[in-house]
Amino acid sequence: MILEVKNVKVKLGSSEILKDITFKVDKYEMVALLGPNGSGKSTILKTIFGVLRPINGVVYLDGENIEEFNFKEIARKIGYLPQENPETNLKVVDIVLLGRTPHISEFKSPSKGDLKIALNALKSVGLEGFEDRKFSELSGGEKQKVMIARIFAQQSEILLLDEPTAHLDISSQIEVMELVNKKVKSGVAAIIAIHDINLATSFCNRILMVKDGKIIRVGKPEEVINPSTIKEVFNTNVDVKKFGNRIYVVPKAKGVKRNNKNKKIHVICGGGSGVELIYKLNEMGYYVSAGVLNVLDSDWHAIMEVDGEVVDEAPFSPISQRSFQENVEVIEKSDLVILANLSVGVGNVLNLKAALRAAENGKLLVVDKTPFATRNFAGDETENLYRAILAKARVFKDETQVLRVVDEVLLER
Repeated sequence: MILEVKNVKVKLGSSEILKDITFKVDKYEMVALLGPNGSGKSTILKTIFGVLRPINGVVYLDGENIEEFNFKEIARKIGYLPQENPETNLKVVDIVLLGRTPHISEFKSPSKGDLKIALNALKSVGLEGFEDRKFSELSGGEKQKVMIARIFAQQSEILLLDEPTAHLDISSQIEVMELVNKKVKSGVAAIIAIHDINLATSFCNRILMVKDGKIIRVGKPEEVINPSTIKEVFNTNVDVKKFGNRIYVVPKAKGVKRNNKNKKIHVICGGGSGVELIYKLNEMGYYVSAGVLNVLDSDWHAIMEVDGEVVDEAPFSPISQRSFQENVEVIEKSDLVILANLSVGVGNVLNLKAALRAAENGKLLVVDKTPFATRNFAGDETENLYRAILAKARVFKDETQVLRVVDEVLLER
């Protein structure tokens, strides 16, 4: 155990912000402080780092009261990444070298050794060659990686990160969490204040659920994340789905009255290409299914929200033969299949092969909204496969045209 927070209370003005906070963190642990905005997550991190002083309780670092350390000593042991990035025109390397400050004597400049550590930190976050770029000219994701490189250069035993994925796109969020996870596996500990439940459950091996300045649940993700605890902490209704060894939180399915003679329509989609079709077909009273979709894809969220059947695959994973076969089985049981205007890469080309099966059975409608050449990232064979599908299916220029003829097509069948 390298960090222990014991019975900590913090007041700001007359308000008690933290109430009897107690937990321990050891090496190789990536711990999430999970809770809504204003729950006290950031205050916990600031108290550990020594920015705020508790009115009661103690923070122990390697068994010693943190109040016995001066700020420089704390910074050698703890790297702290605040929520907001600085606005500065400093070079990237100068930002990262700030992480070496606790190790540099007063009035001395960084040594060649410090520079080497800073450059290695940049390399570790995938920013080799960025050292002379201006920080202000970087993208949001690049800026966050620079800040992570700064605390890596600090060579601390403990990392405190306050909402490190806020304001980033999904790929940058995943990249940031993977960088921290890799560092944790090298023997450090990380405590991350976060409100994104799915990111927390995907990367952290322990969850501390925080509400109103108190820790109300502690455990592994599968032990503490369920509809009841999410309702208690976030005051929202969700469903919790398990996929492999991981769990994912999705909006609770809306009650749907299906009134279209129990007709089932399967949508082959992905990357948001099926959202409109899924919602509209559901509103029309059809039972809608979709697949194969990666868990957490926007189309996956849509089908979960309307309580439809989904053939899914792990996030960011290629479609497996198992999922492909399951998709084919769902297609065979469907009254109609719609191929959305999806982009195709090597990871989801099996969705086109499933669509060809539906076309051969005479029940495929295709949304061919944009030229396939602009959506094809899987080569010439995939182009030929798509042409074969178009030759055997009914083709429409957009979702509106398809939706207009669904009732008519089903009557014909």
